[in-house]
Amino acid sequence: MTIRIKCTTRFDITETGIRNRTFRSNMPFTDKTGKTITTQSEWQRARNQECNWETVNQVISLRTLPERISVPVHDSATATWSFEFDVVDPGSISYNSDPVGYLVGDCDGVPMLTGLGEAVETAAFLSSQGPSANIWFDVVRQINDK
Repeated sequence: MTIRIKCTTRFDITETGIRNRTFRSNMPFTDKTGKTITTQSEWQRARNQECNWETVNQVISLRTLPERISVPVHDSATATWSFEFDVVDPGSISYNSDPVGYLVGDCDGVPMLTGLGEAVETAAFLSSQGPSANIWFDVVRQINDK
């Protein structure tokens, strides 16, 4: 059985496609979102957004190889970014009776970059539990693979 999981966070995890810190000399440059980058500070901001996206994916990949990962979407009404992914082996991320328990535990304390596009002030690290939570995982559906 495969499960589809939705990850929601308060951190700006915009997938920009900027994968290096070197400012390109061939400006202007258009990132994956369609934003035109013309300055070093715009490049750095886009790189930091991509770093946050990569960090969340790396934490998830500690336990499983996520499949069919969607592009993060920003919801300005809730001041969050979210994306979905499939997990082919749900047992790799479940802990006790929580189907995403290991993901929740793995996220706590992971450093993140702030000051990008966040509308809500949050700590500079992932927190998956309690009133200061800034990342959440929800099973959105189960898919029978038979």
